Amino acid sequence: MLIGMGVVLATASAFSQTKPNVLLISIDDLNDWVGCMGGHPQAKTPNIDRLAKMGTLFSNAHCQSPVCNPSRASMMTGRYPHTSGVYFLSPDLRLAPVLKDLKTLPEVFADQGYKTMAAGKIFHGGGNARFFQDYLSTGGFGPLPKTKISQLHGHKLWDWGIFPRDNNDEVMPDIKCAKWAVGKLQEKHQKPFFMGVGFYRPHVPLYVSRKWFDLHPMDKIKLPVVQQGDTGDLSQYAIDLTSLKHVAPTHQWITEAGQWEHAVQSYLASITFVDHCLGLVLDALEKSAYADNTI
Repeated sequence: MLIGMGVVLATASAFSQTKPNVLLISIDDLNDWVGCMGGHPQAKTPNIDRLAKMGTLFSNAHCQSPVCNPSRASMMTGRYPHTSGVYFLSPDLRLAPVLKDLKTLPEVFADQGYKTMAAGKIFHGGGNARFFQDYLSTGGFGPLPKTKISQLHGHKLWDWGIFPRDNNDEVMPDIKCAKWAVGKLQEKHQKPFFMGVGFYRPHVPLYVSRKWFDLHPMDKIKLPVVQQGDTGDLSQYAIDLTSLKHVAPTHQWITEAGQWEHAVQSYLASITFVDHCLGLVLDALEKSAYADNTI
């Protein structure tokens, strides 16, 4: 996950606000395959790179857990997984005894007089609306084809390829999320706001339209270096996580299925697509009345 906090520090305020607005951007399952981090030489991320130049880039940052639910719960509550007891995709954070009465980040902002709003995936699971005054569900990981594209084996989310086939990005949840944010940034807000923008790609399934795949031709794809025995220094728990069916497919599974090149291409295409979505939001912020008072 990449969290971008942007843009700018300035003394001027929009509509006479004294408190800065906060824009929180979450990109699901993004590693260091972005231009500013140099994780893959073929990554095309001009907007993520632009965001990195606007503030501070943490080049050695680590999430609290490699699993979505505990990582997001930790970030939004300030509690470590070993404190919260949330280690995997369940329980819901409100069912964890340590967290059930704890205020989350948007709720803390609401107590300070902020308008809180979000779209897409900020918290894990379907309960995002509980934590915001205004929330839009954008459709999760869909839309999905009738049958898997890359191969028929494995978990239903372990798939990648060109979809939707008509190049209609308007049906994609991340485009809906970006355009929701654009609309909100064009509105006049009487209170300072906390806005969450949660993108789903490049989480599997790695479906994006052909225009994004065309930027990463299969015959030009460079495969990453995989070290032999790379998991030798991991705990048994960490190794066990990689074998659970709800986690992303393992390198062994992908190579045995003959899908390594296709998966790398699809991941790069999905990153370029979500970078485009981020660009829509950044452009809208820069043109808005909030450009000089948003962090």
